Amino acid sequence: MHLDLVTVGHILCETIVFADGRRDGPVLGSPAAYSGTVAARLGVRTGIVTKVGPDAPRGLLQPLRDADVNLSGIDFESPVTTTNELIYAPDGTKELKYLKQAGPITADDIPDEFRHAAAFHVCPLDYEVPLDTILWIRKLGTVLSVDMGGYGGAHICRATAAQKKFSRADLGTLIQCFDIVKASDEDARLIFADDRLSEEETAHRFVDWGARIGIVTQGARGSLVFTREERYRVPAIPGRVIDVTGGGDSYLAGFLAEFLRTGNPWESGVFAAAVALCVIEKTGGVSAHRMPSEAEARARIPTGMKPQSI
Repeated sequence: MHLDLVTVGHILCETIVFADGRRDGPVLGSPAAYSGTVAARLGVRTGIVTKVGPDAPRGLLQPLRDADVNLSGIDFESPVTTTNELIYAPDGTKELKYLKQAGPITADDIPDEFRHAAAFHVCPLDYEVPLDTILWIRKLGTVLSVDMGGYGGAHICRATAAQKKFSRADLGTLIQCFDIVKASDEDARLIFADDRLSEEETAHRFVDWGARIGIVTQGARGSLVFTREERYRVPAIPGRVIDVTGGGDSYLAGFLAEFLRTGNPWESGVFAAAVALCVIEKTGGVSAHRMPSEAEARARIPTGMKPQSI
């Protein structure tokens, strides 16, 4: 059975530290885990490529199994599992404090059975998917998306950021490999700090540098979805927010699920907003019961909701 989507990036054994001092965990976390689990719950046949060591707590991967994610791409020979604390500041910004980190993901880590997937979503935490791996995946000819949080954005390890930072040329090469490039508003500020780009300018830069679709998620303000021809703002859907952890990853999983069905970026942005809302109205890290079905997500889309042209 061919897969629709493969997520590529390290999973996390994660403890969430909220701004009020509450702690939750350890739980399964990371963009690869969130987006993979959400996509699978939305009916997308999904696999994951990652590394897990003998230090992983018993049951850490159960949410992926519960959502029926294909685990054939997990390397269980890694010495360690990437382990962290996700610390939220009162202003909503976050820091990932890494306690352990698994090694890089290479082309050899991608099983043959995954190589015919309709789409790959590259979503590293801290540069663990090298540019050489991305160039190899690009040759497969699939739809290719990236979350920039792990390439200079909010997910990276600050202590080693200077050594790992891509040159401007490599950053341009990275972006032009992808059909869909997504950054959060926080990622955008960090990645393009020297240029001081606005969020609109960031989305435009993604497509100007070669992406088909540039996305900047803006939390409660919604998201920007740009192509070379059109620019839209997708409003956030009001709801009772409990835990924003994984909201951006869930948005992109929803976007990819709808884009693979329709090829329409605007419809995909609206559906993505509904998926993200369903997830952030619950808490508990990655778990199948936290993630919506396709029907549950569609039920949250307000009647007549449409993207707004910019």
